[in-house]
Amino acid sequence: MTINKFAASHLHQMRAGKSYLKAQKDWRNLEASVLCPRCENEPETFEHVITDCQAHASARVGQPDEIFDISPESLIWAENKKGWDLMKCLISFISLNKLNFPGNMDVFPFTRASQIQS
Repeated sequence: MTINKFAASHLHQMRAGKSYLKAQKDWRNLEASVLCPRCENEPETFEHVITDCQAHASARVGQPDEIFDISPESLIWAENKKGWDLMKCLISFISLNKLNFPGNMDVFPFTRASQIQS
């Protein structure tokens, strides 16, 4: 029961508060709006993009309800087959909807000056 490391890292980053979500601030977005760029109604937090964002309401249809229970005591975090299966569904939801992917960045911090187009 393995999970793609890249996809699993997105989920871990979101849970840890160290992701590309707007409400999770870092050096590159201290002054930026925290509003969700998809619905522009609430701060873009882990809970919001998974459970509340209306822009993803249609994507939630047909998915198991358990994958949207992201509370600490949720079955999704259980270390058993049911937990792994639910986590795979959540990771699939995150990947298919491109949640926790970098937004348009003017310059990536490690970009060489020669790579920046004027």
